[in-house]
Amino acid sequence: MKKRLVNKLIQANKTLRRSQNSSELLVRATAFLYAKAEKITSGFFLSHGITAAQYNVLALLAEEDNRINQLTISKRMLVSPGNITRILDKLVSAGFIEREEDLRDRRHKRVLITAKGRAAYRKIKPAYQAFIHRLTEVIAEDARKQMAYLMIEWADKIDGVCYDKA
Repeated sequence: MKKRLVNKLIQANKTLRRSQNSSELLVRATAFLYAKAEKITSGFFLSHGITAAQYNVLALLAEEDNRINQLTISKRMLVSPGNITRILDKLVSAGFIEREEDLRDRRHKRVLITAKGRAAYRKIKPAYQAFIHRLTEVIAEDARKQMAYLMIEWADKIDGVCYDKA
């Protein structure tokens, strides 16, 4: 995209326009992109009768490990234990997952995907993959990969960074 057009888009957005420097612009642009993507993907998942978080739990169970405990799911999804409980409750109510006692540690519940949950995941997955391709195809493949690598590198480098209390 031409720099001129990007500058025009920045000027049109009040939050981006207030950025004092490139660091602030980068953080605000990241939040801006996340908010837009979240809104669009939420609409996609709601049209399938599920939330993005619920889909991510089904994907985790279907593709990675079908019998993991709630705490592990919470950590992998970067969701608080309280929020994961609510997400799992809705999936149980829909018949997509079941909970069982963890015989090794009775304080935890293990979660497993049901046949109904696996079927829902298999039905949604191809539509989701086509959807995210449509979202990203506006950027060239090499640029997508470069952006992804830069974001992953950035995320890795900010581990351990904390703010100084004034």
